Order: sequence, then C-alpha cells, then structure tokens
Amino acid sequence: MIALWIVGTILAGAQETRPIGGLLEAARKMEGRATFGVFIAGKRVGYEVEDQRVILWGGRPAFMGVTESLLDITVEGTRNRMASREITINSLEGDGPVVYFSSVSEEEGEKVERRGVANSKGGLTIETRRRGRVERRDIPFPKATMRDHGAYLAWLAKGPKAGERLKSWSCSWDKDDVDAAVERVVKVAAGRDGLCHLEERIDGAVTLIETTLTGESVRMRIGPMDLRREEESKARQIEAGKVDIIEASVVPLDKDPGNPTRVERMVLLATGLENFPAMGDNRQSAEPSGPGRWKVTLERDRGQGAAKPLDATERAAMTKPTLTIQSADPRIKALAVRWAAKETLPAGIAANICRGVFGHLRKTLGANSEDALTILERREGDCTEHTLLFVAVARAAGLPAREVGGLALGQSRGKPVLAWHAWAEYHDGNRWRAVDPTWNEPEGVDGTHWKLSVGDRDSAWLNLMGRLKVTVESVQKR
Repeated sequence: MIALWIVGTILAGAQETRPIGGLLEAARKMEGRATFGVFIAGKRVGYEVEDQRVILWGGRPAFMGVTESLLDITVEGTRNRMASREITINSLEGDGPVVYFSSVSEEEGEKVERRGVANSKGGLTIETRRRGRVERRDIPFPKATMRDHGAYLAWLAKGPKAGERLKSWSCSWDKDDVDAAVERVVKVAAGRDGLCHLEERIDGAVTLIETTLTGESVRMRIGPMDLRREEESKARQIEAGKVDIIEASVVPLDKDPGNPTRVERMVLLATGLENFPAMGDNRQSAEPSGPGRWKVTLERDRGQGAAKPLDATERAAMTKPTLTIQSADPRIKALAVRWAAKETLPAGIAANICRGVFGHLRKTLGANSEDALTILERREGDCTEHTLLFVAVARAAGLPAREVGGLALGQSRGKPVLAWHAWAEYHDGNRWRAVDPTWNEPEGVDGTHWKLSVGDRDSAWLNLMGRLKVTVESVQKR
C-alpha cells in the first residue's frame, strides 16, 4: 500500500557516460532523511523512512535512496503486519540510470525478495525470490529517469500556479509493465505557509501532496492513509493493530438489503462519484440524479445485455500468463483439466472452476499472496486470492478472464455496509460474465456487487474511500 507513490528513478534508454551536472545538482538538493507517520482513522499505525544521499559507486558519483516502511493493522480482527525495505542506486551520468536495486517485503512470515541489475541487452534483469522459487525476467529500461527528479525540483522552484501540470514517469517492479505515467497538477499555489498543494495521479489513484517549493513533502494522503512528516522517534511510536482496515473503509448503508445471495436487483443513491468513471456494463449503470448525486442500479448477472465479442488482440491479452497469473504453469494447468472436467461450454467451465477455487482455499484475511502459485501452495486467502487463482485456472482452461473489484454487501459490527471486495469475470464468447469464487456464486454474482475497477493497474477506486456516501432506494429479491 505505502509504495503507491514510488518515484521512478530508472534509465530511459540513454547510454551516455558524460556526467550531467544538473543531475548531480538535483541529487545534492534531494539529500537528507525524512520520516512520515502513517495514519489511518486518526491513529498512527505505521511509518515510512526515506534516506537519500550522493555516494560513490564503482568510483563514480551515484545517488542512493533507501526506503523503510511498516504498517501494522488488523483486517476484521486478524492481525496484519507488513514491512519492507528498498535500496535503489542511480548513476548520475547520462539520464540517471538505475545501476542497482533490491527490495525485501515481508507480511506475516511470507517474504518476497527482488533484485535488479543492468544487463548486456540494453535493459534490466529482475530476479524475484519467494517460497524457494526464483524467477528472472529481462525488461527494457523503464521510462522513468533521474532527470525527472531534476525537472520536478525546477518546476517547484519557479512557484507553479494553480492548474499548472507536470508529467513524468514512475516505476513498479512487481508489474509486467513497470512503467506508469505520473501527472501532477497544482491545486493550490504556495501561499504564506510556503506549501504547494499538488494532486499526483498514478494508475488512476490520486495522492494529495503538500510540499515546500524545495521539494520537501510534509503530508501525503491516498485512500484511507494519511502520511505526516514527523520526527523519527515519534513516527516509530505506532499503535500496532489498533485500526481495522475493513471497518475504516466500509461504506455504511441506511437499510439492510438482507441476504445478498437473494438480491436480484438493488438501486442505490450515491454521492461522491464526481470525476469517477461510470463503469457501466451489462449488469450495472450509474446515472445523474440531481446535483452531485447518482442513481446506481445493480443486477444479478444472468448473461443479459448485448453481445460484445472480443477481438483477437483482446482475447490474447485476457488468456496469456503474467507475473502474477501463472496460467502456463503445469500445476495450474492440471487444476484447469481437473476442475473443468468434461464441460465444453464457457459458462459450465467457469462454474466448475469457481466451485473448485471455493472448495480449495481456506477462508482467511491474514494470508495475502501476490501470485497464483503462492496461493496454490498456501491454499488460503481472502477475496483477492480466490479471484487471482480463478483467473489463472480459467486462463489455463482457455477462458479469457480478469480480476475486477469494487463494493459488495456485508456486515460491520452488526450493521449493513458495502465492503471492498474482489471477484472475477470471464468472457463467454459474447460478453463478460461475473462470478464470485469467494462467495461461491458460480452462475453469476448477486445484485449487490458494484464493479469499480478492472485489472491490477486500475486504482482509481482508492479515490472513493472516505468520500462515497450511499443510501438504499430499493431492493428486489428472489
């Protein structure tokens, strides 16, 4: 979570050996140590420490950044502790390529280690180690560069006015495509307090940043998290496990729709959807219903709606293996053969796989895994693990499939809420169909599932946390 605003410092392709004085100057300005307390629901539940300095690497000037983070929360009463440490070393020659990086993340005993080095192919070799497995891949040099840092500092130094924008790139090592476009826009120009208020958008998610004109961030807010610059000794004094992330992020309802599996159709009135895509499809719609209000209609998935076949490119994208969806692995393929059994129709294959995943995994909120093979080995997880395994097995069976997420009916402290949830979609040849392997809804999700994201690079849903308000207008049950 904490790494959503990772700043890219990677080579964009230039291979000069001539030092660029501007990069060294920018690096000198960035030197220092900064600590942030991470707050959720007003409690300090974690911290992030950033240490940046100019060093010598192989006898040449380089820039090293070390980031250490900790988040200690509960998830519906289950303790969850996430710790990470990342080291990145950038050359200060050319455009400022990364010459080395390493990261270690650990969550409840599960460790993932990554290491990246420049290779002779004109790119980077990334090695990932987890649960005894070693995975290697070569990628082109990412688009983010140290030059981005210099451009950002220069932009701030001139005192940008409200509405001014700056585009750059960021990098996520755990994605198939490590490049992510970054856009910053000034919401409030620096005033007497010397702080410039920025909105930074990466993969749709918005981080609100308060920074000095010399580039020192003092506050960053994204989703339910609020990072505040503090003295390190204070930031490390966390209230471990004192905030339940589910309770802190649910959307309360004014009425109880009852058992979700019986809901055929639910109509909601929502506020807080400004600048958010409608996400309409064959089973849901959102229409304006007065100033700042939307009427949201959700229906059970019965395969309704006009046919929209996939073209060859779309089908290839939704059936191929990825870093986290290892559908080509023999173990995943074996499950596809076993669970699909003798079914030949897409709906039957998907239903069997959905039931298979539901029965295969133990239900727990304390076993987060980022890839299908780890889920298969651990045989436990929550909605994200059930969804990811379904998608992997479905693709292995030849079905186009994808992860989706949003809100679905739940309970929090005995009261009805919409809780953040993940489920899956497969394409039956005519349209996308939604199933829920966590709730064992193999024929189609019920009418309380509200889709708000598609895939692992769609993070705009985070912007709704804390601002979305919903009331129930009507419910139809079977």
